[in-house]
Amino acid sequence: MSTTTGHLDLDQRLARYAADLRELGAIRSPAVQKAFATVPRHRFLRSFYYRADRYTLAPGELPSARLLDVIYANNALFTHDGSDGDPTSSSSGPSVMAKMLEALDLRPGMRVLEIGGGTGYNAALLAAITGAEVTAVEAGRVAAANAGATIDELGLADRVRVVHADGYHGDPAGGRFDRIIATCGIAGVPPVWLDQLVEGGMLLAPIAHAGVHPILTVQTAGRVTVQGRCALWADFMPAAGNLRPSVLFAHDPNTSISADNVGRDVAAVPAAGPDRYNDLGFYLGVRDARTNRAYLDAPEFSPAAGSTALVEDDAAVWVQHNGDLLHAGPESTIAPLREQLHQLVHEWDSSGQPAATEWRARFAPASGTPAPLLVPSQWECADASPSAR
Repeated sequence: MSTTTGHLDLDQRLARYAADLRELGAIRSPAVQKAFATVPRHRFLRSFYYRADRYTLAPGELPSARLLDVIYANNALFTHDGSDGDPTSSSSGPSVMAKMLEALDLRPGMRVLEIGGGTGYNAALLAAITGAEVTAVEAGRVAAANAGATIDELGLADRVRVVHADGYHGDPAGGRFDRIIATCGIAGVPPVWLDQLVEGGMLLAPIAHAGVHPILTVQTAGRVTVQGRCALWADFMPAAGNLRPSVLFAHDPNTSISADNVGRDVAAVPAAGPDRYNDLGFYLGVRDARTNRAYLDAPEFSPAAGSTALVEDDAAVWVQHNGDLLHAGPESTIAPLREQLHQLVHEWDSSGQPAATEWRARFAPASGTPAPLLVPSQWECADASPSAR
């Protein structure tokens, strides 16, 4: 029997939720749409934050219609925070989840490993699509326990196994999988993940690039070459530990540049606009490893206008949607950064403004990391020559 929730019963609400995701273009296949229309997202939420407010759901009770409106909309919901108050786990935005599930090219019977199990909702969606075993590895003790309990309550324990472990090592049991999906931002791919893929298998992961974590598909060619391509633009909360060692990041995107010597070059470069800005950001990350997201505590700066910058020490030059270059820091550092960013944006424009999804990479071992990681080391585009990062 369906449960009434205001104007919609739950079955109707789930069906509309899935249909809305299809209308957005996030869902393309009947199998993914059916999964979103049948797996109840609210059951995987014990508590969550939305617009700075925290909501706690009573176990076994249906949330109010107002909360269901929030849950069954295209909202990312933070579910756990750390001792410093920063979020450590979330239920990702449904449109991003759906796009990632479509990018996995899932088929019935495929075994899937998920790194960053979070609430368990995505693992349940995976099981609904494949009808096969899903292993979800979650580093957070409380998050893993809650996810496992919900999986048990929904009668999915025969298909979904939640493991509390360090995701760097993949499946602690050493299983083999047709697909591996990471749902946390990582710096590179641990070689053990590739060892746990069957021949012809595929990995999908948000891998650090230009201060964010665009989602790449990664496959092996033979036994030696590891190749990847950008599947879609997104960003995820960063993983901890060996999956994202600080030694690979000269600048933390969450820190702000000092508001010294702030200036603006109006309409200095071709305007990417909000629709192509992420494509420009990806290109800048390919061409210059100093590309990052940066923030400035000054009235001249608005993240909504664009936060991609070339960053060096305590100086940065931002390219904004409208083609302005905003800069802050010592003039001796800013001057060459402005010139280099000006040149790179013109390069992107004159090369036909390639989209992020046109780029392919070869992976190679990172240097100086505490544990082995394979990172994108050489990018190439259909209309561009190979570029070393």
